[in-house]
Amino acid sequence: MKAAALQVPAFDWSGVYVGVHAGYGGGMKDWIFPGFEPTVDYAANGFLAGGQAGINKQIASLVFGLELDGSWANIRGSQPLQTGFPYLYDLTSTSTSRIEALTTVAGRAGLAADRWFVFAKGGLAGAWEKHSAVRDFGSGVVTSNQSGREHRWAPMVGFGAEYALDGNWSIKAEYDYIHFGTRPVAMSGNATLGGVTIPISTDMPIAQDSIHLIKVGANYRLGGVAVDPKYPPVKAVPGTNWTGGFVGVQAGYGFGHELRNQDTGTFPDLSGGLDVSGWLGGFDGGVNVQSGVFVLGLEGEWMWTGIRGSRTSAFPAGPLTETTNLKTSIDWLAIASGRAGFVVGDRLLAYGKAGVAIANESHPLNGTASTGGPFSIAIALEGKAVHSGVVIGAGLEYALAGNWSIKGEYDYIRMINQHTSQSGTYSQSLFAPSAAAVNNWITQNLHLFKLGVNYHFNPLPGAVSARY
Repeated sequence: MKAAALQVPAFDWSGVYVGVHAGYGGGMKDWIFPGFEPTVDYAANGFLAGGQAGINKQIASLVFGLELDGSWANIRGSQPLQTGFPYLYDLTSTSTSRIEALTTVAGRAGLAADRWFVFAKGGLAGAWEKHSAVRDFGSGVVTSNQSGREHRWAPMVGFGAEYALDGNWSIKAEYDYIHFGTRPVAMSGNATLGGVTIPISTDMPIAQDSIHLIKVGANYRLGGVAVDPKYPPVKAVPGTNWTGGFVGVQAGYGFGHELRNQDTGTFPDLSGGLDVSGWLGGFDGGVNVQSGVFVLGLEGEWMWTGIRGSRTSAFPAGPLTETTNLKTSIDWLAIASGRAGFVVGDRLLAYGKAGVAIANESHPLNGTASTGGPFSIAIALEGKAVHSGVVIGAGLEYALAGNWSIKGEYDYIRMINQHTSQSGTYSQSLFAPSAAAVNNWITQNLHLFKLGVNYHFNPLPGAVSARY
């Protein structure tokens, strides 16, 4: 008789580790200029790299830890803007921001299944930044140049996955979200008026509501990998074992509503709401970890979309008749989310999900005001924004033969109230066109219905037990 095969020992995540990482990040910057200048809103993005150190303790299938990391960063962006009061003066400005360094200290907690570890994290983030602004009123009549440095602290949340290699090495990927909010920045420099230069200083409110970071890295654990015998990991139930990584494709349809409120700018007012709808399709990938019937995972999605919307309206405004045409389009949509669910029977996984959505949007708009005679006003503007929001959803995934599965899912997305800039031209029938800009608060809600196919890197059906 052959002896029973020895069970391969499970990996234990307890211990101290150090590592390195690299990644990419970005978000919106909103400069709230004092007085009559329009707010400047633009996207900043770039690379980051650094190191981390931490400690974990595994109890059964649960892992708890603490991690400190620091990154050099080059997350930067700028926006040139030409505007002014029509036919009286022109204002040309360029605003620039750069995040030069980032640090986070966070607690981690998650679920492990042998070499896979899926975790959520939360803590505090700090950023060191530099800002500058150059302005020109009236083709050199009045110019100014200011700059300032600051550091910010804010809460952060994130989630990720780590996979243990041979020896003491592991590799990881994670997503972090930081909400810095609005903070006045001390700016100083010089202004020139009529050939005379004077020193100036300003407290400039700068908002950073959403900074998104994606990082990949490697860790080296200091010490052994022995499992604590007092708290053995919980095995997955018989049947399909969902532990492991996966990639897939998906397609679907989305619809929703956008609300736009103009807070500064020119006549006519370009506020209003409009419905949006269209197709979407793209890729997804992630990791699942199963303990008993419970499955915890994370997923990243990238989709191109044809979600569009427009609205045209006309209404009287005193002696004039105003006509406005608002348009919007979502060029691409990304979602980073955590998933939690349970297995039903042998092959079905039911799950809920929650996370963050990021959309790259275009917002063209135009309007006219006319008496019906020779006098008329026309405005044509366009702007872009990286819009952030929260997503919740639910779905079902069914394991097919081999490594394949199919899924159906519904997601609800609520975009935050994002300040945006639109710039272009303003013209009257009696004058030449001039530069113009407006600011809008834009919010959205979206409903997504998706179908997809996933390929799992581990064969999904579990080992078949012998029957007698």
